[in-house]
Amino acid sequence: MIIEILSPSSVKKDRLEKFNKYEKAGVKEYWIVEPEGKLVSVFILENNKRYGRPEIYSEEDKVKVSLFEDLVIDLKPVFND
Repeated sequence: MIIEILSPSSVKKDRLEKFNKYEKAGVKEYWIVEPEGKLVSVFILENNKRYGRPEIYSEEDKVKVSLFEDLVIDLKPVFND
């Protein structure tokens, strides 16, 4: 599992270059956190070894981590100003 925190200077690198590298390497779960928009995109590696469409979560959501049966992350404290 990899979690990337976007900054304005790294958007292209995180969304394109790293995304493709992580997919090729077989990273099972990849999160992109956008602090300014208070959004999290969660990509799960599918059986075809490709990431499907992301699930998108906002600061009001709780996200179940697919790799750990009982791990749920409440995003409200993550984005707390």
